[in-house]
Amino acid sequence: MKLLRLLVTGCMMFLLAGCFQVTTVVRVNPDGSGTVEERVLLSNKIVAQIEELVRSFEDKGGKGKPFDMFQPDQLKEHARSMGKGVTYRGGEKAVTPDYTGYWATYAFSDINTLKLNQQSAPAGGTESKALPLSFRFKKGPASTLTILQPKTEPSRVAPAVPDGKPASPADVPPQMTEEKTKELLEMFMGMKFALAVEVNGTILSTNATHRDGNRLTIVDFDLGKLGNATPDELEKLSQMKGGSLEEAKELAKNIPGVAFDLNEKVTVVFEKGRP
Repeated sequence: MKLLRLLVTGCMMFLLAGCFQVTTVVRVNPDGSGTVEERVLLSNKIVAQIEELVRSFEDKGGKGKPFDMFQPDQLKEHARSMGKGVTYRGGEKAVTPDYTGYWATYAFSDINTLKLNQQSAPAGGTESKALPLSFRFKKGPASTLTILQPKTEPSRVAPAVPDGKPASPADVPPQMTEEKTKELLEMFMGMKFALAVEVNGTILSTNATHRDGNRLTIVDFDLGKLGNATPDELEKLSQMKGGSLEEAKELAKNIPGVAFDLNEKVTVVFEKGRP
């Protein structure tokens, strides 16, 4: 158990460092039922380090079992945490040239009970305190789906320096050095996180910021594009953890590869038929 806790802690630290890719697509039918498709990938370099860590604890130099993120029993538990009536439908191991992980499909009969967390659990495996993304659905000849984005407390802001009083060195933010810029690029490079909602029908109206056909993008991080970001934007991004949703949205307007829906409530009205 001690080793297991150590591995979980190590995995979560690597996840928070930006070595993962997560894609979640919620598909909603006109009656409010649907599925959640999730793909989670971890860098092969990190997988190799985890397996090396496991081998270091093996007796007599044993090879041990390969690290495998695809654990159906854990995914079934995860389904129960997503809301009443959510079930694990199936999945399998996923492998790309640079990443290893899994894809999984969950089913729900009523999207009103579905809750999705947009923030990973902190190192150590404890649950995140971030409020989940939730949904409100009203069935009718034209069904209405409302996506409720969680509200967060704004981050603390340092008190302003009174006029006429020179700022102390502690009040002046340090300049982003070239070395620091390189470190941030390496930390975030390759990280991807996407959450989208697709409706199975014809959209009649929506206030979504990002729409492509019948798909509404709620959040899309593709930080492999950070090479075009300025040092100031990278500095803000590195400090975004724990900040408010409003701050994140403001960053999304300027940083390449980062997109948020700008509405606290995303509403889509759709009817049964072809997308």
